[in-house]
Amino acid sequence: MLKKYWFWLVGDPMSITLEGRIFHTISVIAIPTVCIQVIFNLFIHLYQAAVVAAAVAVIQLFLYYLSRFKNKLNLAIILSAIEINISNSFAYIYNSGIEGSILLLFAVSLFLTILISARRQWLFLFIFNAATVLSLLYVEFIRPGMVLQHYSNRQEMFIDIGVTYFIVICLLYICTTLVRKSYDRQKNEAIEKAHKLELINIEKDKLFSLISHDLTTPLASVKQYMQLLTAVELDIQDRSAMEQKLISSVDDAQYLLNNLLLWARNQLQNNEVQLEQLNFKDTLNHTLQMFLQMAKNKNIRVLVNLPDHLMVMGDKLMIQSVARNLLNNAFKFTPANGDIEVKARQDGNRCVFSVKDSGVGISEEKQRQIFTLRIASSYGTENEKGTGLGLSLCKDFIEKQGGKIWFESVPKVGTTFYIALRTAN
Repeated sequence: MLKKYWFWLVGDPMSITLEGRIFHTISVIAIPTVCIQVIFNLFIHLYQAAVVAAAVAVIQLFLYYLSRFKNKLNLAIILSAIEINISNSFAYIYNSGIEGSILLLFAVSLFLTILISARRQWLFLFIFNAATVLSLLYVEFIRPGMVLQHYSNRQEMFIDIGVTYFIVICLLYICTTLVRKSYDRQKNEAIEKAHKLELINIEKDKLFSLISHDLTTPLASVKQYMQLLTAVELDIQDRSAMEQKLISSVDDAQYLLNNLLLWARNQLQNNEVQLEQLNFKDTLNHTLQMFLQMAKNKNIRVLVNLPDHLMVMGDKLMIQSVARNLLNNAFKFTPANGDIEVKARQDGNRCVFSVKDSGVGISEEKQRQIFTLRIASSYGTENEKGTGLGLSLCKDFIEKQGGKIWFESVPKVGTTFYIALRTAN
């Protein structure tokens, strides 16, 4: 509650600049402080100083309103600098001159106005402040009688200077901590952005490597095949075998290209998630039918166990993309006459979907990098190309839906991938 009111007084960091928030903070603290000083000056019989302080409080309240609610910060800062120097000059005359506490206020006011003003105004503010103070000192030196009111006793002097000093250090502390916190926040943001940029560069290098190698290979194969057709007369059997290899190579390239396009869209557009209630079995039905046909071609047994009425909260296209990648990997790395098990179950408020294969498994070295682009390319049981890009996409897509992905693998035994999504209860 207090934080809400404080943001209302000084401004939200998301909409108000640091300079504006510092100005508002100074005003919010200075206005009641000056009001207290009015009472204090009356108490120690500095009546003229009390009148000056009251005028300052009213003017500063207007300047605060001008900046906070009329969005005229620069004008408010310039008027504040002029007002502060004029009011300090009057206070200097009516508050014991060089023996009083006003020189402290001149110094801190210069620091604070430079802190929140534009760079082009710094020299003017410095010269204006210095000229005002030097003029007052010179006039008092040659005409001591210009100071119209002095402390009536030693106790008043100590109290006035002590209270002023306390006000000054409080203002310095508050403004310095605000600046330091803002600096630390911006520094941390810069470090985080630099780290993200480094990761993006690593991923970019990996992608260029994939494109230069994995996409050029099938194109080179097609070119060689066409050259071979013009140079050599192939019999039907050789032609058929070569065409099957070409089809497989082009399929791998197409699959990689689809994943590359998905990855690029995910990175550049931040792929906004469209969460909706989905029947999990219906969502995956078309994808499963496509892979069941592939299973027949490779003599792989597929067991599917998906509940009819299991509902999840998810993005339909993302879930289908994840399922395609997991199933594609399972088929790539499972030998002929192997087994793949696809199932889903409800676990509390989660739907746990798994794809289990009896394939070659994942080595311990690759397991540590399985969801990153740093993993090296690998080949399936029939030399199908795997790049690791698909699993990186799976992780991004599942986490964007508030889910989780993990796996279990034993080399030469098989691998099981799991994803967990929220059920639509």
